[in-house]
Amino acid sequence: MNKIIRTVRFSTFEIKKIEEFLKQNSFLDFSSLARMAINHFIENPTVQIKPIQNTPVKTAQKGDQNVTT
Repeated sequence: MNKIIRTVRFSTFEIKKIEEFLKQNSFLDFSSLARMAINHFIENPTVQIKPIQNTPVKTAQKGDQNVTT
């Protein structure tokens, strides 16, 4: 089997979360976890997007000059 190495950049926060998860699930290593996550996403490519703010956005009305969106 040919092996290809790819690079992924993680923040310090992300690394801590990954390391915590791997400590609690010692049967997995990082490489296996990454392959499983990527394969799962390829088979079911869904992303849940959560808004940063719950502030309603004002929609522009015809004739409005100063509209904040």
